[in-house]
Amino acid sequence: MLPLRADRHNVPVTSRIRSWLGTQHAKNEQWRRDVKAMHLDGVRRLSDLSDEELIATDPAIPGAKHQMEMQRRLKVALQALTAETVIARKSANRGALIIVALTAVLVALTVVLALRH
Repeated sequence: MLPLRADRHNVPVTSRIRSWLGTQHAKNEQWRRDVKAMHLDGVRRLSDLSDEELIATDPAIPGAKHQMEMQRRLKVALQALTAETVIARKSANRGALIIVALTAVLVALTVVLALRH
């Protein structure tokens, strides 16, 4: 009979422990969501800054968010510069081909004119 009485007394304690653990778990999950929201908010604030403001607000101890935003902007700038360079190279090649074609036409016309006289 003693074990039955002990079990009866332990049931409320066990349920209280389970309830407390559930509450702690819920609080921990809420804390994780809040921290994640704070990180996202910090990243959004950094992305809203101009390049000049971002460089001017370089923290004394650089954080990962600040460095990641600088790297993201550098990557975007490099991609844009690469695209411009490729376009310029293609344009220069087209221009060179046009000059070669026009030169060939002028040589042919010169030959025709020389043969007529």
